[in-house]
Amino acid sequence: MGKWRGADSHCGGVSARARVAASWNLSSVRLQVQSHSQIGIRIGQGTREMSSRVLMSKIAPTPLWRWFFFGVIPLGLFFSIGFAVTAYQETHVALPAGLANEFAIRRSLTTLMNLSPLPNRAAPDFSLVDQSGGAVSLNQFRGKAVVLAFLDSRCTQVCPIIAQEFVVAERSLGADALHVEFVGVNVDPRSNSVADVARFTRVHGLAGFSNWHFLTGSLRRLVPVWRSYGIEVALAKGAAQTVHSSYLYFINPLGYERYLADATVFQSESGRAYLPPGLIGRWGRGIASYLKKSQGE
Repeated sequence: MGKWRGADSHCGGVSARARVAASWNLSSVRLQVQSHSQIGIRIGQGTREMSSRVLMSKIAPTPLWRWFFFGVIPLGLFFSIGFAVTAYQETHVALPAGLANEFAIRRSLTTLMNLSPLPNRAAPDFSLVDQSGGAVSLNQFRGKAVVLAFLDSRCTQVCPIIAQEFVVAERSLGADALHVEFVGVNVDPRSNSVADVARFTRVHGLAGFSNWHFLTGSLRRLVPVWRSYGIEVALAKGAAQTVHSSYLYFINPLGYERYLADATVFQSESGRAYLPPGLIGRWGRGIASYLKKSQGE
């Protein structure tokens, strides 16, 4: 008989030491499996908790400071930049004639006419002679609305355009034209005769209007009128015509100044002043509108 040896038998069986070791290893595996499963559960629970927190953070309302910094401020900057660019283009960028005309036609009437209200000041009175040689004073038009312009009797720039606008305004008024007066004061010291203002009246289609008065007089009588209405007149040596303010005053039936407009035109490349017909029409209707408005004030 052979002796039992403490060595492990390798004849296809498993020794006792091997079985014990195997049982310990199995227990260790079970413990490890159990331990890992518990960790997995904890990790799963943690993941679910984190998901819940993320979900809650998405549902939670955005703080006001985020709305302010990421919403209000960028929106304000956007509009500010837009307004600044528009203002710069209006005052600095020379648009092609077609685009400039379209842009101007779409502008508001107040902006187009450079219109502003005036304090309730009595319009300074004056007495001159008109295109027919008759004496005319501003105060004689009390009870009617008056638009007062300052025109050069030999002007070939803005003054003829104002005359066209007066024609449109007079026709636009219809029956209300009986209650308004169109008055022009000559600003040309070299062409201040009755014949000069009569020629301007005839050439620019104003002769048929009984409520049109182009007034003139000696330089001594004209200068105080210019000054009382803030009209600047300059005549350079050798110049064919004057450079002058182109204000239009709207005066109510009580003789008080109500509105001030500043006539503007486009300049062609050759230096000729012009306005497209659509814009002349808007100006004329605007003059009629503010005469009516002045009439009721």
